[in-house]
Amino acid sequence: LKTQTLLCDMLMRDAPLGIVSQSPNIMDLVKSDGAVLLYKNKIHRMGLTPTDVQLNDIVSWLIEYHVDSTGLSTDSLYDAGFPGALALGDAVCGMAAVRISDEDWLFWFRSHTAAEIRWGGAKHEPGEKDDGRKMHPRSSFRAFLEVVKTRSLPWKDYEMDAIHSLQLILRNSFKEVEASESETKTIHTKLNDLRIDGLQELEAVTAEMVRLIETASVPILAVDIDGLVNGWNSKIAELTGLPVDEAIGKHLLTLVEDLSAE
Repeated sequence: LKTQTLLCDMLMRDAPLGIVSQSPNIMDLVKSDGAVLLYKNKIHRMGLTPTDVQLNDIVSWLIEYHVDSTGLSTDSLYDAGFPGALALGDAVCGMAAVRISDEDWLFWFRSHTAAEIRWGGAKHEPGEKDDGRKMHPRSSFRAFLEVVKTRSLPWKDYEMDAIHSLQLILRNSFKEVEASESETKTIHTKLNDLRIDGLQELEAVTAEMVRLIETASVPILAVDIDGLVNGWNSKIAELTGLPVDEAIGKHLLTLVEDLSAE
């Protein structure tokens, strides 16, 4: 119930960016030292995370070696085979990653485990060395520490359930957004096509009207709403003796004889 409440609270506010920019966020959903949302080629990070270059390397590695998987969880990127694991240092050892879409990802990162480890064996005596057959307590402890340095706390089943729930919800949400964006683009394309068709049709009608006026066997003139001449064919030019270039743009009343105007 707590997980469901957290999911609802996160997704009610500006999803998907709200899941990393507001509270509660994805680090509240699953205990981690850092988290990243890779959305539309932009990296949104929280806490301890790899650098941009390292994160891109992780994505490339996931795509190349886990192409059929929608996610991966490991308490040791080193053991999982990520080539750049040692360069991440102690800050990033474990990772849970899920793919939301072809280019969008969610990541949670954990540092190496810092739990108290008590060694119950005998104390190391001065001059005591491993002889190849027997590893003494202190040496064994150091070797064990070298192992846990590249390992985080494991990801529990209920944590992975919460991660997969968020993955499914975001996937559906992204699909709806993509469908809406696609529909919007289609509508805009159709409107532009109609606008172009309308302009082309208007231009064709205008050109035809000009042709008819110019080739008419009777004198024709045209004026706009302000009374300015915008059409003057060859017949009226012949009749009035006024060339078209002198008539166009003049007010009709200035071209009419005073007697006719009255």
